[in-house]
Amino acid sequence: MGRRRLAILALLVLVVSLPAPVAAQTKDDTLVYAIQSDMQNWDPPNSVLRESIILGYHVFDHLAARDLKTGKVGPSLATAWRNLDDTTWEVRLRPGVRFHDGTPFTARDVKASFDRVLDPERKLTARGSHVQIKSVEILDDHSVRFKTDGPYPLFVERLAALVMQSEKVIKEKGHEWMQENPIGTGPYKLVRWTKKQEHLLVRNDDYWGPKPAFKYVRIRIIPEQATQLAELISGGVDVIKAVPPDQMDVINKSGAARTSTSPILRTAFLQLDQAARTGPNPFTDRRVRQAMNLAVDVDAIIKHVLNGLGDRTATTINPMAFGYDPTLKPYRQDVAAAKKLLADAGYPNGFEVGFQQGPPIVEPALPQTSEAIVADLAKAGIRTRRRYVGEIGPYVNLVRDGKAEPMFEWSWGYYSVFDADAILYDVMKCGEAYSYYCNKALDDLIIQGRSTLDQKKRAEVYAKIQRLVFDDAAYLFKWGLRGVWGISNRVEYQAPRDEIDRMFLVTPRTK
Repeated sequence: MGRRRLAILALLVLVVSLPAPVAAQTKDDTLVYAIQSDMQNWDPPNSVLRESIILGYHVFDHLAARDLKTGKVGPSLATAWRNLDDTTWEVRLRPGVRFHDGTPFTARDVKASFDRVLDPERKLTARGSHVQIKSVEILDDHSVRFKTDGPYPLFVERLAALVMQSEKVIKEKGHEWMQENPIGTGPYKLVRWTKKQEHLLVRNDDYWGPKPAFKYVRIRIIPEQATQLAELISGGVDVIKAVPPDQMDVINKSGAARTSTSPILRTAFLQLDQAARTGPNPFTDRRVRQAMNLAVDVDAIIKHVLNGLGDRTATTINPMAFGYDPTLKPYRQDVAAAKKLLADAGYPNGFEVGFQQGPPIVEPALPQTSEAIVADLAKAGIRTRRRYVGEIGPYVNLVRDGKAEPMFEWSWGYYSVFDADAILYDVMKCGEAYSYYCNKALDDLIIQGRSTLDQKKRAEVYAKIQRLVFDDAAYLFKWGLRGVWGISNRVEYQAPRDEIDRMFLVTPRTK
């Protein structure tokens, strides 16, 4: 065969192998969703970023799913579950489900997914959320038995917090391949990922559940909020999140889009390095941490900077989480008391400390609220040496690796598990990757709270925890967030209170 014929044949092969969805894509069948920062990977158990959790919902399924109207967790890839005793659960699986590569979903995939995340050698981010599961036993193709390390009150909630991945992919393709090649059972499939630019998803027409209204979803990475806003109003984007409060009127008066607001399961706070992970620093002294909380007028910041889009919290526990204690009242600003505490701690003239700041990816008006906090701290003599990290992935990695500044911006979305344990274990327990606080008394209470099925006892434990954390001023406490979304008038969508955008629920707006 001549070279010319070979070249033509090669070209034909290339054309045939190109993904058809890209060529067929039109505006009417494509939904565009914007995020400010790209995900770390396409392996949700291996990432703490909200973007990975959200996009994971589109390509993967979980054993259970939350009903957004009732807030209750119900069936998904699992159709039923029951606890045989305090440490044994049986789960029935949905038959007839296939992964994107055509492989049937069975009990072997459930066991492989949990075994992978529980393997301490892998050090996957999600391990702490599921570590109370001791083993997963295959009963038959469509039923499994879980054994837990003591009573596990969050078992059902956390069925909705781990994506199901393919045993075949885990064994044959391996960890590194899975970081960029998601093979799930979800309503969409990944067509391509152009890093830091966009992801293109195509509808899974063999999906076992309701089919999405839009054939394609483009996820555009647009770091600048002003650009996101302009794209929304001009029609280049259909859904944006973390809209700054002072831009809501611009959207609502545009005639092209509107805002949707909801309290969300995310608590914002400033972490203070009580555990000395960054080295010696003033925050190892409780009096300094108390002074920090007394120096800031958080209520005024919520009212005037956030335009009321925040619910004051006395600790890190969100008002929407099980175990929240509404009787515990937050710190109130008292600059004189803050100065006295600083003097008692050996800082009569205050001190200067490093403050790490990042982009407002999930927390609206973050630069403005942090500016107000810094100004209030200065009035008490606490001066900040600011360090800005513009990408959320590197920012999170610095925190995880103990290389953050002694004070840094942080918020936590609980992996969308509506329970106090989902923040306490990961962000306040000794030795956890994202915790800069260590108190053995708190650790004991955290274990108590996740080791009984009696919800009344658990509520009592969490009340004790909140009093301890408040008295010790573990971090600088701020608020539970109210999320603001910008939504094109061409689609129907509502702000999700679990902070998980589901583009497969978006429908065209009828005129």
